[in-house]
Amino acid sequence: MLIAEFFGLLFVIVGAAWLLSIGAEKLAEKYGANFAGSILLALVTTLPEYLFVFWAAVKSEYQMAIGSAVGACTLLVTLGYGSVILVATSRISRKPVDVVHLSRNTQIDAVYLFATAVVAFVLAWIGGGLSVVDGVILAAIFAVYMFEHWRIAGKHSATVDHNVTRKDTVRAVLMLVVGGLVILITAERFVDAMLGIAHWMGVSPIAIALVLSPIASELPEKITAYLTVMRDGKLAEISVCNFMGSKVNHNSLLLAVMPFVAAFMGKGQVTDIIGAPFITMTVLTLVAGASLARRRLERWQGWVFLLLYLTTLIVAYEVRMVPPAH
Repeated sequence: MLIAEFFGLLFVIVGAAWLLSIGAEKLAEKYGANFAGSILLALVTTLPEYLFVFWAAVKSEYQMAIGSAVGACTLLVTLGYGSVILVATSRISRKPVDVVHLSRNTQIDAVYLFATAVVAFVLAWIGGGLSVVDGVILAAIFAVYMFEHWRIAGKHSATVDHNVTRKDTVRAVLMLVVGGLVILITAERFVDAMLGIAHWMGVSPIAIALVLSPIASELPEKITAYLTVMRDGKLAEISVCNFMGSKVNHNSLLLAVMPFVAAFMGKGQVTDIIGAPFITMTVLTLVAGASLARRRLERWQGWVFLLLYLTTLIVAYEVRMVPPAH
């Protein structure tokens, strides 16, 4: 029954991801790949993560919430980012490309990757954790990030010729809403089913914590990115922006959720954030930002980021930096 449930949920999730992919592609044609990927897809696909962090914080399980955010971020800027590059430049894509060329607007994501990584680290370091004021600062940065992309999307829609009608736009938005709701509802059960199979097969608990749990928690949300780039390597910018927009999201608004909830529950600031996993995530974010700023992604870069992912797993295993599973 567990295996049947896993494949049944996987089928449903792939269908939902297909809706998100088609909807995002149509909106990208009208508003640009950056807005569709960095804002719309990133927000929709990060909803399960928000719910997890929120409820963990409500239960005062702040280390679990931090581990979730950090683990997801590390996965996004290594395995996620690298694999999208490799799919776009290989025969896995129906229309592969030799090089993924990114638009100038993608540099906005690079700038905010740097900004959110540095600001979040400095705030957590100086104050010994994150307070409500720190949360407001991080949320404000994300608000400016969204406004910047919205402004560029409006300009793109007004100046670029496209065949997207109002009816097409409404249909695409509905696809995003339906696809997002399906993933939101099924994501937790899918993760539980995948981890249940791993336990049944006798997979090592450390392997589950370091490898399977983070991948399982992100897979329902990120299948969308792979389906997009598998159709056409030229659409890789949407997928790249999906991952990097989610990363900006994680490093700003998602982190801000914790001190906001703590204050609402009458607790103090969220402490013990700075540690080896958080430092590793920050460094990897800066490396990904530098790669993104080049606006030219080649296959070797994909292999480099996959190697960075394997390196983080080895280091985590050696020092037993096991992130909380979810």
